[in-house]
Amino acid sequence: MAKELLDLISRVNKVVKSPKTIRTALTTVMAVHKPRIFQKGEDANGSKIGEYSTDPISISKKNQARNTGKTYFKGGYAEYKRAVGKNPGFVNLRNTDQMMMDYGILASGGNFGFGFQNSENYEKSQWLQDKYDADVFDLSNSELNLLSNTLQNIVESQL
Repeated sequence: MAKELLDLISRVNKVVKSPKTIRTALTTVMAVHKPRIFQKGEDANGSKIGEYSTDPISISKKNQARNTGKTYFKGGYAEYKRAVGKNPGFVNLRNTDQMMMDYGILASGGNFGFGFQNSENYEKSQWLQDKYDADVFDLSNSELNLLSNTLQNIVESQL
């Protein structure tokens, strides 16, 4: 009986620690995690990340997502985001989409997680989380449940 139990534990550990299992589970979660941040504009608690400022600003043409034909925006960043077609009425962390495209599953030393290839995007993400006082890139409870359920289903299917 003890040998069978040890064998089962060994098989479970092998499946759970498999890079393929981990990548599959993370890919499943990424399918809902990334849209929550970059389309719905929600933090890990399901709250809106924030609203764009309406204080007047100037944005150089080279830093604009699309050429708007002007650099001064009386209605602030909210007006600029409307002008480039990326203001759904809430913060969605999208301007040039560089940060969104860079965010994905990373591997390092046999470990996997979500993050940025480009350190500048990582720094931006930290600054934005501080600015809006929101845990944007943490997993939500539903994303954690999805991760857990996916891992459980993979383990059960391979035993």
